[in-house]
Amino acid sequence: MLRINRNRATSMLLRHPQQPAYVPLKRVNIEATIRAFAADVTITQVFRNDEKTLIEAVYCFPIEEQAAIYTFAARIDDREIVAQLKEKKEAQREYNDALQQGYGAYLLEQDEKSQDNFIVNVGALPPSKECTITIGYVTELDLVQGSTIQFVIPTTIAPRYNPDKGGISSPAGTTSKYVQSSPYTIDFRCHIEKTLGSQLGQITRVSSSSHPIEINLAQEDSYIVTFAQQNTHLDRDILINIDLSDKRNSTIAAVEPGAVMVAFIPTEEDCRQAAKNDLTNEFIFVVDCSGSMQDKNKIELARQAMLLFLKSLPVNCHFNIIRFGSQYKTLFNEVTAVYNEINAQQAEQLIQQMQADLGGTEL
Repeated sequence: MLRINRNRATSMLLRHPQQPAYVPLKRVNIEATIRAFAADVTITQVFRNDEKTLIEAVYCFPIEEQAAIYTFAARIDDREIVAQLKEKKEAQREYNDALQQGYGAYLLEQDEKSQDNFIVNVGALPPSKECTITIGYVTELDLVQGSTIQFVIPTTIAPRYNPDKGGISSPAGTTSKYVQSSPYTIDFRCHIEKTLGSQLGQITRVSSSSHPIEINLAQEDSYIVTFAQQNTHLDRDILINIDLSDKRNSTIAAVEPGAVMVAFIPTEEDCRQAAKNDLTNEFIFVVDCSGSMQDKNKIELARQAMLLFLKSLPVNCHFNIIRFGSQYKTLFNEVTAVYNEINAQQAEQLIQQMQADLGGTEL
């Protein structure tokens, strides 16, 4: 639910605090495409200002914690504004400056206290106008129970424990009240590609443990999943389960322009074959040493993890360490080297001296 911030919206201070007013959420639409272990999700939310004055609307919503947002746009009438990625304090300053000058402005930021919540500010929304917010993100999907890909779309925000207050408080620092039910409804449409990697027939079943669904099987290359009931409310998370065949490929690759994703899931048969064969194990560690690893001492955490991994390697295996940023460097010139006392000492020395000094990345 949107909360109206009257003070900044009307550019004047109210002497007497008023009860918060709310902008009705008219429509929510979710479109998703699932390719192997990745999902591309677009959320469209339509809000309307039924007040008689300009308002600043503030609302928060949940997104998967491991998701990466790649687009945020706002449309009023025929005008569309596409967001730019900026440092947080700079973005907040520009947003406030725009409101003070009477311009419309839009700000999307991640809640610092709850990494799976985002806050959107829609500033200077005119009376009787609708604002359409579009947010696109990608996320990696989890494999549960050994053979099921699970796709989760959070739709509710529960109250969180606040240690500063010593009790339950509203999420994302808002003053909104938590309610058990919501009058808002949601439309949902999900395309699940039938091919995992390069083969058909590796998906045996698509189901939902949260909502009744309908599955259109007529498409040649994908399953189309929609809600079986109209007027589905935003009262629970959406869960889609994709069961995989026991005879599926162990390696699944998803290729997009400019990106590739590879998942290796050994089956029980793979593990039995590996136990029978006298194979040489290879371990290649890829470590982010770009400048951003200086933040929050991430590079020190990477060093600690690498030392733990190094000392856990089996005897006579082969290994290598690749550090990357805008360039990359390897510990050994060959692909991998045998794990012996000399090479282990060389690797430990490299790890202890490892710095976030290899430039930037575009990840």
